[in-house]
Amino acid sequence: MAKHIPVSDQELYQIESLACDATPGPWEAQVVLDYQTGESARVVVHAPESDAEMHYVLEQAEMGDADQQYIAAMHPDAALRLVREIRRLRRVEDRHESLCSVLQHLNAFLERRGLVAQAQRFVEVRAQLERIQPDGAEPQGDGTAGVRTRGEAVVQLA
Repeated sequence: MAKHIPVSDQELYQIESLACDATPGPWEAQVVLDYQTGESARVVVHAPESDAEMHYVLEQAEMGDADQQYIAAMHPDAALRLVREIRRLRRVEDRHESLCSVLQHLNAFLERRGLVAQAQRFVEVRAQLERIQPDGAEPQGDGTAGVRTRGEAVVQLA
């Protein structure tokens, strides 16, 4: 199996540039008939929202149905959406990696101080409190957060 090679920023820029310069979408796959010769051809047309005349994007007699459908579906607007989604997912991945790094540093800190068991217990207690009162923390007058339990006592959270 081939190794995964991510799309480079340069390749994304090229795809984006080509899509911006091409006939905008949506495109439709159609079969047209030449009434003089009786021959048919597969075409991909730009179908504007208004009743304006259709514009041929691609015309080829030997194109297969699957190729025609694919070309019509991969119009510039679709390509630009894919480019935006790749960039969004890269930002999510960067935030995820940053959060993982912070958590690794926190774990190392807790291990050095021998606080891992206490931290795990804190997380368990907090989860139990969330199950009791899912709305969670209510602001207190002193700026700290508290969680109300069934007995209406406030547990201070630092």
